[in-house]
Amino acid sequence: MTNDIILYEYFTAQKKLKNNDKKTILKEAIQLSNNIALNLIKHPKIRELHLVRNKNIKKIFNKKIINHEVSEHQSIKNILNNFKPGSKLILVAPETLMINIKLYNQLKKKFILLNSSLENIRRFSSKLKAYRNLKKKKISVVKIEKKIDNKNIYISKPTFGAGSLDIKILESKDLIMKPKNRVIQKFHPGKKGSFVMLCSENNFEVLCCNEQIVDINKKKITQTGLVMGGLESYRKEIEKIGRQIYENFSGLFGYIGVDILLEGNQWKIIEINPRFTSSLIGLEESYGINSLQKISKLYLENKLNRTKNKLIKKFTVKF
Repeated sequence: MTNDIILYEYFTAQKKLKNNDKKTILKEAIQLSNNIALNLIKHPKIRELHLVRNKNIKKIFNKKIINHEVSEHQSIKNILNNFKPGSKLILVAPETLMINIKLYNQLKKKFILLNSSLENIRRFSSKLKAYRNLKKKKISVVKIEKKIDNKNIYISKPTFGAGSLDIKILESKDLIMKPKNRVIQKFHPGKKGSFVMLCSENNFEVLCCNEQIVDINKKKITQTGLVMGGLESYRKEIEKIGRQIYENFSGLFGYIGVDILLEGNQWKIIEINPRFTSSLIGLEESYGINSLQKISKLYLENKLNRTKNKLIKKFTVKF
C-alpha cells in the first residue's frame, strides 16, 4: 500500500516571510522541513509527499515531491481545502502562543495527524503544565520556582515558548514581581543537552544523545547549536528518562525531542517537545542512514523495531 503525506511546517508555510529577528528561525525551519521531506521520500511505500511552503522558498525538485505554494493570493487554508478528508498530515509547529495547539485543533477535523495526541500536545506545550505532570509522575524535572530570593541567579522564559526563544537571566531588580505568562527557574551553569526518542503505540527508542551549545549575551540565553552524540556517555541514564516518559504518557508518537540539564549528578528534564526538532539536521552525519530509516519506517509503516543506534562520529550542528 502506498502513502501520500502532507508536510506542514509552520514557519515555512507563512504567506509573508519574516526577515528580521526571525531570520535564523526561518533558516532553521527550511533546513528541518527539507530534511524531513528528503528522508521520507526515500521510503519505497511513499507515493507523493505534498510540501506546503511559501512561494519564495527554494523548491525541492523530485518526482515524489509535490510543491504547493503559499502566497498572498493563495492561502494555506485554500491549499489544504483541496485535499481529501482523511489525508495524512505531519504538523511541525511551535509551542509559542499555543500555535501548535490551535493548528492541531483545526487540522484534526479533516486530516489524520501523524503527531502525538492532542492531550500530549497540550500537556507539554505549557512549561508549567509539563512541570506539574512530570513532578506528579515522580520524573526528575527542573523545578519551577514559586518563591524567589536575591541569593540565586534565576532565568525567566515564556510559559508557552519554543526552544531558547526569549529566555532571559533576571537581575535582582527584576525579582520584585513575577513576570506575567512566564515561568522562573534557577540558573544552572552546568552541562545541557537533548535527546531524541521515537515513540509508537507499542515501543520506544532513544535515537540520539546530544550536547547543547549555549550562548549567553546581554542577559539572554540562546541555543546556537548541538554536538550530535555529545552525551552518548550518559546513554544509560538518558534511556531511563526516556522509558519513564514513554511509560507514563500514552499517546506519544513519532519524533520526540527532550531537553535536559545536569544538576549535581542527576539529569533533569527541562522540557519535552513532541515534534520534529533541529537535531534531525545532523542525524545522518552522526548516527548514519539507519537512524533516518527508522524514522521513515515509523511514519510510513507505523513500525518501530528497537535495534541499537550506534554513534558513527560526533558532529556539530550550528543554528
